[in-house]
This record gives sequence, C-alpha cells and structure tokens, in this order.
Amino acid sequence: MEQINLKLPKLNFKEHKFSLMNNVDEQGRSNHFEEQNRQYVKAGYNENNTQYWQTFDVNDACIEFGKTLFPRFSMSVIKQIPGQTLPSHLDTFFTFSINNGIEPKDCVRVNIFLEDWKTGHYFEINETPILQWKQGDAIMIEIEEPHLSGNMGMEPKYTMQVTGVKHEFKRR
Repeated sequence: MEQINLKLPKLNFKEHKFSLMNNVDEQGRSNHFEEQNRQYVKAGYNENNTQYWQTFDVNDACIEFGKTLFPRFSMSVIKQIPGQTLPSHLDTFFTFSINNGIEPKDCVRVNIFLEDWKTGHYFEINETPILQWKQGDAIMIEIEEPHLSGNMGMEPKYTMQVTGVKHEFKRR
C-alpha cells in the first residue's frame, strides 16, 4: 500500500449512469473472486448490505485523467450509498490482466477518493484504517493486499478505481 495525492481536474463524476451491483452474486469472474463472494454469504452478507453503484462508461474528462496515470488502463467510478459495505477482499485483476496479456501480479489499482472525507465513510487496507482523506488522495492497491470499504454515514461515498500496469504508472 502506498498513499499518494493527485490533483484532480473537474470530472463531473456524479453525472455518470451507474448500474446497481453487489458483492455476493456470482458473476463468472475469477474462481478466487467468486470464492470470496461465497465466503461473504457464509458470514451473513447479502445482496441488500453489499450494494454499490458502478460505471465503467466514464466521461471524456475521466478518461483524459486516466491517461495521466497509465498508458493503458481500465477505470470505473463507484458510488457507495449509506448502510453498505464491501467486505475484506483481495483484488484479482482478472479481466485487466487477460485483456492486456500480463500477469495479475504486475497490475496495480489506484483507488482515488473523489470528495473530501465525510463522517461515516471508511476504507481499510492491510488492517490499516484510512480516514479524513481529501479529494484526490489515493491508495495504491496491489494483488495481495486485503482491503474493505464501508459507508456508515449519511451521504454517498464516491471513489474512482484506475487499474494499470505497475511499472507503467506515471506519477512516482
């Protein structure tokens, strides 16, 4: 885990068309990812407490920003509404690694906070809480780093995830 700060341009991220997702439905992703989902169900998580809104169909401003981080990347914006959680998990980089012909261990995800921290918003990585972030603060997530997210506040929490090839990251 590495913490960085990025200067964000105006992204109009709230205007995207989001799709409702959850973290318990099996969706034909990697075996490791689907096994995590089965473990969530065993622990009591369900489609009503692991919901999030996500879009991969981001606007041009977001795409141009992504190009400042990596030459090749995938990107999504997530809106986590109050009362929802994403239990502890490991990212698999399954689709990105296949689409780019690279090993998952060579991938990294930049988790970017799109607004200043609000009470009740929570992120944790490697058992370390991340709180009181500022817009543009970001966490670099590698393949074996457990992390989780929750919203116990009263307002949606917005993050952007930009996945790329670790050695191609442009901001170090």
